Amino acid sequence: MEQIPQVITLASTAHTSILRTKVGVFSVHQIAPAFFNGFDWYKGEGNFLIAEREKALIDSLYLSSRKKKQFGSFPELDFPLEFSFKRAVWWVKRIPEKKIRLYVLAKLKALEEQKK
Repeated sequence: MEQIPQVITLASTAHTSILRTKVGVFSVHQIAPAFFNGFDWYKGEGNFLIAEREKALIDSLYLSSRKKKQFGSFPELDFPLEFSFKRAVWWVKRIPEKKIRLYVLAKLKALEEQKK
């Protein structure tokens, strides 16, 4: 039961905000417009966009570089066989702000080391 998210996190070019709907609570976090990419239409039931797994992780690390340092710790993170650290680094290289790019790359490398 503790694995059910209480809040669904979204990356957007819109300003950070909380949206409360009948479906659930959505926490919108702003990312740079130049970095807003890496998603496609969900292939299951429903009609919405979803980030590819590597981009979703990089978005989380990107957001962890901000003021509150949210999303910087992943105690129960499990990488599926399909996860590509090479692809994740490709996304990191597209972060426009150098300071954030270096921060995210260091966090990603630490996660890769933990996986080994």
